[in-house]
Amino acid sequence: MRSKARTQILFFLAASAGVTMFGMYHVLEALGYIAPPRPFGDSIGTVAFGVDIALGVLALALLPSAIHHDPMEVEYGYVGPPSALVACLVILSVWMVSVLAAPAGAIVLISLSARLSLYWTVPAVCASLMSALVYQLTHSPADPNISWSTVLGSVVLTLVLIAMGSVRGLVLRRQAERAKQAKQARQAQSPQQTQSAG
Repeated sequence: MRSKARTQILFFLAASAGVTMFGMYHVLEALGYIAPPRPFGDSIGTVAFGVDIALGVLALALLPSAIHHDPMEVEYGYVGPPSALVACLVILSVWMVSVLAAPAGAIVLISLSARLSLYWTVPAVCASLMSALVYQLTHSPADPNISWSTVLGSVVLTLVLIAMGSVRGLVLRRQAERAKQAKQARQAQSPQQTQSAG
């Protein structure tokens, strides 16, 4: 189970990294190092700026629910609350569309895959791929061509984050198993010690 303090730290990291990336991206765009979306114009830039903020705030608002872990998850039969899956999928649907939401999406992918559930991981990959495609189709309305190399890079990034989360999940599960075995051993020794004392 993730502590409240750990959740707050992850939220702060996602928010601070997102704001930093958001600021750098739009400064570089204003300086001409990054091409603005076509067709060019103040109205398009304003809409893109507003959408980026709105989706980023949405992702950050859902982040605590998405990374919430239940104490029952140490048992093999329980993956997590359905509300966490819904929040994860919403964040992953926008994390490549909004620069502000990108760090939250990375944290969510690691947290979700640490649950070691194929039924959660497959929808997450699909949501992440959809996010990459939506970005490609909406970033430049006048240029409908999709950069498949960018989409492929997004898929590779998604799989790397899932691999990191899966390794973390395996480590946590083994730690929980060892703690459970140690507890059972202590409980088994207690009656024997009581009988010896008697």
